Amino acid sequence: MVVYALTEPVDDSDALTPLPDWITADPVPRTQWALQAALALVDVADHVRWDGEMRHLPSVGAVLAPPESHPYLVVKQDNNGTTFVISDIEIAGVAGVVEYAAHAIRRPIGGWTHPTSHDIPALPLPGTTVVVTRPDAAPPF
Repeated sequence: MVVYALTEPVDDSDALTPLPDWITADPVPRTQWALQAALALVDVADHVRWDGEMRHLPSVGAVLAPPESHPYLVVKQDNNGTTFVISDIEIAGVAGVVEYAAHAIRRPIGGWTHPTSHDIPALPLPGTTVVVTRPDAAPPF
């Protein structure tokens, strides 16, 4: 992941989509990517001068790199509005507006769900007999 700290705050977000709206369109992979982007910002915070504060929820844009498009996350810091852009590819054409840039390793994020109480077998009550069989053992009859 590439993290950019821009030289000037970005206040025009008309071309960006609020993060919750973007995630809603395809929740599992988009949540995974957004977490990876946010963790990339955390990993390089010292290099790009991010202090951990956000002015508001991030927004998402897209970079066209035919034949694909790649999302980028825009985070505004709550100090003077320093704007950070996080992408999984290098963005051409931002060189003139970047104050700091850093590369971060894309952290593995799984799409697993947490078990619920229905997924966890109940413990036997005291005084009851539990029969345990091996799957490769012959049936007891």
